[in-house]
Amino acid sequence: MRGLIPWCMIVSLLPAACGGLPPLREAAYPIDCRPGLSAQELLKRGDAHRDVMLSGTPPANTVPEQWTPIRKIHAARARTCYQLVLDAKQDHAYALMNSGFTHLVESTYPESTPEARDLALVSATNFLQKAFDAEPLDAQSYYYLGEIAARRGQCDKALRIFQALVTSGWSYSHVYAWTGYCQELAGRSNDAKTSYQKAVTLSNPIGIAEWARSRVAP
Repeated sequence: MRGLIPWCMIVSLLPAACGGLPPLREAAYPIDCRPGLSAQELLKRGDAHRDVMLSGTPPANTVPEQWTPIRKIHAARARTCYQLVLDAKQDHAYALMNSGFTHLVESTYPESTPEARDLALVSATNFLQKAFDAEPLDAQSYYYLGEIAARRGQCDKALRIFQALVTSGWSYSHVYAWTGYCQELAGRSNDAKTSYQKAVTLSNPIGIAEWARSRVAP
């Protein structure tokens, strides 16, 4: 079985950090969210940290091997901002979804141990399930729950979620690529090929479509 779907649908992962580098100073990335700010401002700042975390390319003045630790700091800062929103409104679906999403992204970091990855996915599931419960029509949270299930090998659950999304008209390459992955795990190679080809045809986003193309290439 070939490897798990990479995070190319959102970011490009960088090499794991190695020894001999100067220590990171978290103070250089201050927590810029505090009680008293409006929910709108807290979400804006949280999203800004989240977007840095998602960037696949470090700034020119950053040591490449330290980019993953820096992204982790921004993930924690993003969650601080979202948590302040949740302190005021515990069922705020957007803050819950993005808190879960940061944990999901962290589970893909290449240096993470299997235990750390699973812990991150459990944390992601907790937030995303609450987000979906708060806003059941939010297909994005539901998709992330399906992706987490697939990443944890719970493919029956994942396929039920992806089929429901497709039935509702949610047509993105992610859904078909992960569907193909689960079908491939189950030994359903013909079904997997059909799903991968659908992901390629949709080509949205292009990164995951190209990954799906590699699965059906001769």
